Amino acid sequence: MSASGPAAAAAGPHRPADSAELAAVWDARYGAVDRLWSGRANPVLVAEAAELPPGRALDAGCGEGDDALWLAERGWTVLGVDLSSVAVARATAEAARLGLAPRASFAQRDLSVDPPAVGAFDLVSAQHLHVLPEHRGAIYGGLARAVRPGGTLLMVLHDRRDLAAGVRHPPPFSMLSEDELRAVAEGFASSTVELRARSTVARDGSPATAHDLVLRAMR
Repeated sequence: MSASGPAAAAAGPHRPADSAELAAVWDARYGAVDRLWSGRANPVLVAEAAELPPGRALDAGCGEGDDALWLAERGWTVLGVDLSSVAVARATAEAARLGLAPRASFAQRDLSVDPPAVGAFDLVSAQHLHVLPEHRGAIYGGLARAVRPGGTLLMVLHDRRDLAAGVRHPPPFSMLSEDELRAVAEGFASSTVELRARSTVARDGSPATAHDLVLRAMR
């Protein structure tokens, strides 16, 4: 999924100067293909949210809306936000096509300057939402504060092991350590951070293993 805060457009050395530059990069990336992502919900979200009672959810960095639509199909009321207006338009159209528009809505938003409402969501999901270091406090902190008491924060990030694995990964400057990710949920009633491996395809087309850091925390 595409980031709704500055970073993670590609694994190159260039650091976007600001959100407008990053939005343009993502808009061009989405605009170059009919569909950028698989159309399936992220597997960690499926595994972790399948048994949660439906409520109000935020999908941060929603991309084309696959996660948000999966949640909406299961009774959640979901707000998906992304920096790319092209991605948001696609997600909105797909929600209408599936008859999910009443439960799944989407907005173009820069979470570094426009955070979600405090305590507004039963589930905040951020799947591979990598951001610039100087925006981590605003974006990740804002996501944590958006979880209401009893709610769940679910974050999945690429791990630094992927840098040497031959698989696609975000820019190294946008990747977190386990301790840095754990700190996002400081003050929550409970939290766990674990490393999970998943099968993927390397840049050369061969089978490979990618590594995700997964944070699940309950307010």
